Order: sequence, then C-alpha cells, then structure tokens
Amino acid sequence: MHHGTELIIRRESVIAAGGDSSSLERDARRGLLRRLAPGVYAPTPAWQALTPVRRHVARVQAVVPRLGDDVAVSHESALALRGFPLLGDWPERVHVVNPRRDHDKVGPWSHQHAAPLVGEEVEVVGGLRVVAARRAAVDVVRRRDLAGGAVILDHGLRVGAFTREDLQAVVASRRRVPGIRRAAAAVAFADGRSDSPGESLSRAVIHLAGLTMPELQVRFPPAGPLVGIVDFWWPEFGVVGEFDGEVKYRTADMLRGRTPEQVVIDEKRREDALRSMPGVRAVVRWNWADAMRAEPLLAALRRAGVR
Repeated sequence: MHHGTELIIRRESVIAAGGDSSSLERDARRGLLRRLAPGVYAPTPAWQALTPVRRHVARVQAVVPRLGDDVAVSHESALALRGFPLLGDWPERVHVVNPRRDHDKVGPWSHQHAAPLVGEEVEVVGGLRVVAARRAAVDVVRRRDLAGGAVILDHGLRVGAFTREDLQAVVASRRRVPGIRRAAAAVAFADGRSDSPGESLSRAVIHLAGLTMPELQVRFPPAGPLVGIVDFWWPEFGVVGEFDGEVKYRTADMLRGRTPEQVVIDEKRREDALRSMPGVRAVVRWNWADAMRAEPLLAALRRAGVR
C-alpha cells in the first residue's frame, strides 16, 4: 500500500500554523509547487521524483477529503491505493463512487460515479473509504482490453486481493452495467500464476493471436536439483518462453550483489542449462517492447515452432 500524504501541503494547515497562504499560490505560479487540487499542493521536485502510481495516490489524498464523507475511492484510484499495476497511464482525475448522485459528475480534479454502495463493498485504506478491490478491479477491467484486464486481475489473484469467485460474484451482481461481458471474459482468462505485468501482457497477446496457450511457472527438471522455473512452457513444441523484464538488471534485490554484466552471464548459463533439458528444443526470450508491439513476440514464438 502506498501513501502520498507526506508531501502534501494544504492551505488550511499553513493558515492554522500561522503561515502566509498567499505564498502558496505564488510558488505554484513560479513552478515551485504543483497544485493537486484547490488549496492543496506538493513541492515540485518531490512530485517529479514520484513513480506514476505514487503520483496518483498523492492526487487521491489531495482530492478525496474535499468530496464529503459518503464517497468511496473507486476504479483505478482504489487500485492505486493498493499498489496494483496498470497497463498504460494512471488517470489525471481521481475516481470515486458517490451514492448521492443520480448521474456522473466529471470535473477538473475528480470523476464522481453515480452508483449505489453497499457496506461490504467499502473498506478503509490509508484512512480513506475505498471500494473493495474485487469491485474496483471489475469496474476498471470492463473498460479495458484483455491485456489491460489481465495485468490487473492476475496481480490481484496472485497477491490474494480477491479470488476468482469474488470476481465472478461482482460480475453476476452487475449484469446490466456497460462492459460487463468484457469483464467476465477477463475474469475467465485471469491467472494468478502470472508473475509480473509483462507476463500477463504476453499471455494476452499469445491468446489473442490464437496460438496454443502455454503452461505457466513450470519447474525444470520436474524433480531433483532446480535448473529454473520458466515463465512459459509449450510441452507439445518443446519451447520455453521467458519474459525478460529489464528490472532484473537494475534493482538491488534482483542483482543480489552482482553487476548487471554478471546477471547477463548467469542468465546465459541458466538458458544453456534449460536447452540441455530433455524435451526442450528452443528457449525464446522477449521484453516489454516486443510484447507491447505484439508482432516481434509472436514472430519469435512462431519461428521456434509454436503454433
């Protein structure tokens, strides 16, 4: 879970502390502060240092307290508070459900959705009322394509934010909502064994192209000393597939004291060991750019014999 409260400056807090609130607007005009909502600011350098998801969390913390006690953070905003990944950009506006409204209200800072809220669908996260992860996920996924849906639902299943049965119950209860059939298809496709957003995206690309679906997170060999757990395995074609997230060459926990060059050498050794396993004919690797463009990933798999 992420919090954006530590960098937020509120006009009323500055006034309460005896400060000069007019300097806030002056600093915002000069670019020293970033306005997140009327009377709410963040220091520009601190804002620029945030990841996209942390920026959205800061927007949520800035905007939602102004909207009243009976709204609940919803849609992408509810997922951001829980640290979910998203394919594409986080929205500029903060999303909430407002049960008082009879139609949606879209303003410069927030999108207030007119929808009913039942008690069990609301939790408290970071001091805010937030729609349950299962409902937020379905609401987002019904507006996204299969890849965007898989990234969200796979993550939620993997970390235990919800079960497939939870998601199916939400879909069943919202049969008349636009996009619900798309959400139902995404729920059926979701798989908590997917280990990263890149693997979820790759699986959707493979599925939409009509290629044989792989087995996920397969151990080599099945018994004995471990050579590796592979992202994708097509036993009928003897093809191992590995999504290569560049993060492993940058983050300390993935490097584990090794240089990026050493990681590459270790990966090469692991790949050679996998190729020597009985039944393995080919090891195919791809990265984010290949999966986003789809064709480089699909061409590599077809060259290796996946049909």
